Order: sequence, then C-alpha cells, then structure tokens
Amino acid sequence: MARQRLSIPTRIFLAFALMLVSFTGVSLSSVVQHDKTARRLRLLHDGYLPLALRLGEARSHQNVFRRHVERLLEAPTELRWLQAARQVRPSTMRRLREDFAQASRLARIAGEGDVLAPVEAALDAIERDYEETRPEYERLVSLLEAGEGAAELHRRLASTELLIERRYRDAYGRLVDRIEGLASSAADQEREAALVLGVLAFLALLAGLAATVWSQRILGPLPRLQARVAAVAEGDLSPREPEVRRDDEIGRLATGFEDMVKALATRDARLEELRRTQAQMVAGLRAAVVVFGTDGVVRASNPAARGLLGLEVGARLDGLLARLPALEAAIGPARGGETSTLEAEPLGAARGMTERFVDVQLAPFGDEPGQVLLVAEDVTDALRTKDRLIRTERLAAIGRMAAHVTHEVRNPLSSIGLNVEMLTDELGEGESEAHALLGAIQREIDRLTEITEEYLRLARLPAPRLEPEEIEDLLRSLVSFVDREMRAAKIDLDVRIDDDLPLVALDEGQLRQALLNLLRNAREAMPEGGTIRLRATQRGDGVAVVVEDEGGGIPEEMRDRIFDLFFTTKEQGSGLGLPLTQQIIVAHEGTIRCAEGTDGRGTRFELWLPRA
Repeated sequence: MARQRLSIPTRIFLAFALMLVSFTGVSLSSVVQHDKTARRLRLLHDGYLPLALRLGEARSHQNVFRRHVERLLEAPTELRWLQAARQVRPSTMRRLREDFAQASRLARIAGEGDVLAPVEAALDAIERDYEETRPEYERLVSLLEAGEGAAELHRRLASTELLIERRYRDAYGRLVDRIEGLASSAADQEREAALVLGVLAFLALLAGLAATVWSQRILGPLPRLQARVAAVAEGDLSPREPEVRRDDEIGRLATGFEDMVKALATRDARLEELRRTQAQMVAGLRAAVVVFGTDGVVRASNPAARGLLGLEVGARLDGLLARLPALEAAIGPARGGETSTLEAEPLGAARGMTERFVDVQLAPFGDEPGQVLLVAEDVTDALRTKDRLIRTERLAAIGRMAAHVTHEVRNPLSSIGLNVEMLTDELGEGESEAHALLGAIQREIDRLTEITEEYLRLARLPAPRLEPEEIEDLLRSLVSFVDREMRAAKIDLDVRIDDDLPLVALDEGQLRQALLNLLRNAREAMPEGGTIRLRATQRGDGVAVVVEDEGGGIPEEMRDRIFDLFFTTKEQGSGLGLPLTQQIIVAHEGTIRCAEGTDGRGTRFELWLPRA
C-alpha cells in the first residue's frame, strides 16, 4: 500500500510555519537579549553610577572632616566648623540610603541582589559610628570649652574618623570594581549576543530561502496550467498532453483538466453544428428575433434585431421599452403563456436611427418560466409606401380636379377682369361708389387668380431631382433672400446653423420653396413683429431644421389638420401652402411636424431630412 502523502497546502503550510518559527525564535532571542542588556544599562546608569558618585562625594567630605578633627587641638577655631559639619552627616547618610535603595531595587531586577551586600554592611557600620561618636563629640566640645584635658578622647575620635573614611573608600572601591566588571561583561555579552543573533538570523534566512524554493518548485507548474486554462477559456480546445505529470494534486488536476477539455471539444463540435444550422435559419430572416428572460436580459438575437431594435445578447430591454412603450403591456401575457401582438407600433429613434414602425409578436419560449420569444418586423417602408400611394392618388385626383377647375375658371375670370377694366375706363377718374365697387371686384378677381395659380402649381409639381448638397448653403442663401422682407415686417431672424452638417439629398428649388412657405407663414403669424428662430442641427442619421415663431400659435386640436388640403387658419388663406410643403418634404423622404413653441407660445415646425 502506497504511503499517504501530505497535500500540497499542508506541505507549504509546514514549510512556512518552520520559517515563521525560525524568525520568531530569532526575534524572541533578540528581544530577550535586548531586555537583559537594557536592565544592565539601567542598573549602571540609574543605580550604580549615582550611588558611586554619592559615595565618592561622602568619602571626600569625610576626608576633609577627618583632617579638621586632627587639627582641632592645634586650632580651637575649628570647633565651630566641626559643629556645623556634624549637622550635615545625617542628610548625607539619608541621600546615601536613598541612592542605595534605588541601586538595590535595580540590582534585584537585573539578578545582582548580592553585589551590594558589602556596600550595605559598610553603610550600616558607618551609620553606627556616626551614632556612637555623637555623644563623644559633645563631650569633646564640653572639655575643650572648659579647657580640661581632651587628648585621649581626641585621639580616639580621630581614629574612628579614619576608620569611617576607610569604610567609605572600601565601599566605593567595591562599587567601582563592580561597575567596571559589569561594563566589561555587558560588552562581552553584546558581542556574544550579536554573534548568536547573526547565526540564528542566517539560519532563519536559510530556512526561509529553502521554504521559498521548495514552495516554488511545488507550485512551479501552476503558471503553465493557468496559461492552458486561459487558452481553453479563449476557445482553444485542441487536445494536448497534460502540462504536469506528478502524483500530487496539481498533476491529477492537469490530467483531469485535459480529459475535461477533450469532452468539451466533442460536445462543442456537436453543438456548433446544430448552432450553425439554427443561426443560418434565424440570420436569414428579415424579421428581428429576440429571446429574453424574466430579468429582461437578452439571451439570443439575430442580426436583424441588432439593426432594428438595437438589442444584442446580454443587453437589457430597458432601452427598447423606452422606444416602444406599448411593448411592456404585451410582455405580461406572453410570460403567462399567451401570445401577444402589436401592429404598426411606432419605434422611437435611438443610436442615430430614425423612427420606425414595427409589427411585434410575443410568445412563450423554452422550458424556463417567463422566457419570451419576440419577433418584430419593420413595416415602415410598407406604411410609407401605402401612405405615399394614398397621398399620391389623392393629390393626383385633386390635381386633375384643380386643373379642370382652373381651366374652367381662368377664362371667365379673365373676361370678368377685362370687363371691369373697361367699366373703370368708361367711368373715368373721380371718387364714386362705382369705382369702389369695381376696385373690390378687381381685388377678388386677383385673389381668385392667385388661388388658381396655386392649384396649378400643386397639380404640376414634378418629382424632385435629388442631389447631395450642403443644406447650410441653402439656408444661408434663403436667409439673405428674405432678410429685407423680414426687416420691413419688423421681424428679427435668429439663425443658428451647426458646423459640419452631413450632406442631404435635396432638390434645391423645391426645398427652397418649402422653407420659404414656412418662413412667410411665421412672418404672417406676427403682424406686430417679433423673432423667428431658424435652427439646423444633426439629429440621428440626418439633419433637423426648425422654424419657430412667437405668434399666437395653433390650437392643439387643429395641429393634426393643418396639412390637409384647403384647411387654413388664415382669413385669406387657400389651405394649399402647408400641404405643398409637406408634399415636398415627403418627396425628399423626410418628415415634418408641427408643435407648440419652446416657451409655450407661438408655433414650431420641425423638418427632418435623411443623410445623402
């Protein structure tokens, strides 16, 4: 039976645990040594050195005191100094005791509690000598003041002071020897600690390098395996030998991965054949085909869906719902298992596309609950063709009628006009009611003649000869042409034409006539003067031209009828100008619509012409 091997994560963990333990040992050793050195240095700085200085100071004072005592019999004046110096001894001993207590505390912390025992014994002895000599000094003072013999007492006290001085010197010497030994020991320990720490750090570094190299050797095949995974993710399912041949997790993973790749390649080959067949069928459809789920995300679509609806796989329906509001109400029944239909629904413009009209069918799709199949067919051209045919037939009928009426009316009008002129000549010059009546008849004849001319113009309008032109040149020429006419009517022209407008396929003469009709209508809407705004901007895949006035406006209920033949809001209007304008724009494959002005007053006409 094969021995159970440790897993790769376990082996890597053990290697780095060993490295961590090594560096932890080095760090702890460094901390311990540093703490030990710090305690010794503090003992020297805050304990031994202050105590040594205090002992040295006390020894110096004792030496001076002893010399004064020895000269006391020779110089009785020293007695007063001696009395004062004796008063200092208790404070000196108190300070020595305080420094000794500090040094003893630090020595215990540093593990040198017995080092100061001789110093303590010396201080105890000195303190006893101070206490024992106090009454003898008082007696000596009394004898000296009385003039009695004090030689024996003086000799004994001098001997005691010399002994005290020796004790100070011995204690100071012992402490200085210990300070020197401690400093030398600290230096030796520092060198030893540096050597030990260096060796431990080197060993820890070797352990870390060994663990790193070992981990790198174990994990080395992973980049190659990852590269293979990335290649498979990009679609490379070609069979290969396993990247790693080892009896561990990585080796078994590499072998299993290649087996999986082979299985995927076989399955994908079958699916690809089926997908190609389905894609050829769906891609060949002119209708847009889209499949989406309950989350509103597109699961599948054909090229027509991208072109017509702007939907691709992974896109959401939010943009389409904004362009086709009626779709939202139709989705619910389809998710519930019913079939929904929308006919000739307007599809709002998006991403540079013009407004279209579509027939939409929705039905449940697949086994997933709430998944819907949407099929949309662009019927814009059919509707436009139908509308154009109806409009053409109507205009043709009206044209034939207008030509017939004009032919029948023009001759009588000419005869009536000639007779009116003859009657005017017969009456001669002067003011009379007859002249006024004949003038009114002549004005009505002129108006009827103008109407018949408009009828003929409508009936004889030829098909436009479209050529790619820069529409800004046409607009600027037209503005220059009507400038004097507008100024005479107290009209200001506010013209803003964008740069770099796309070329438009247009018949200059006919489009000029259509725009001139709109400008003159705007002028007539403001008899007291005002401002006409003319704008030209790129919109979608074409150019939008806006003519806006500040007149009284057109009631909303009448806006749908203003393009009907013979409908007019003017007292003297013929109802032919706007239908003629619409016919010209439609012949240019554009659109025209009427809306309320920007500021809630006046009228706004918007033309859109496609890019050439």
